[in-house]
Amino acid sequence: MAVSPELVFAITAFAGAAALTSLCVLLALLGTINPYHRPAVPLLGAFTVIALATYATAAAHDVEFGLDALRLTMAEGVLAIIMILPLAFMILTVMLLRASFRKRPEDPLLALLESESGSA
Repeated sequence: MAVSPELVFAITAFAGAAALTSLCVLLALLGTINPYHRPAVPLLGAFTVIALATYATAAAHDVEFGLDALRLTMAEGVLAIIMILPLAFMILTVMLLRASFRKRPEDPLLALLESESGSA
């Protein structure tokens, strides 16, 4: 059964982004460890996501499951996030422009403050 290249790209991009996010979660958990912290379940979950994403990428690209597949998964995740950044920046720019050009409603407390300071 032949799989379209677009589907393979979507699977590997999603798997790579999930693995990269789980790696960031692992680093955050390890960086914030303290005596009252029980990170066993989140660590296990993050390792599971990384392993499944690596397996999916290895299966999609016919690569042996191992360090090469993990490296390919992380690289696909970085590339997928970089490809999404222009869209995210456009959305952020539109939101900031809307917030900048929006006319603020009149605040009765500011008007009261200005009237009191003008009469004194």
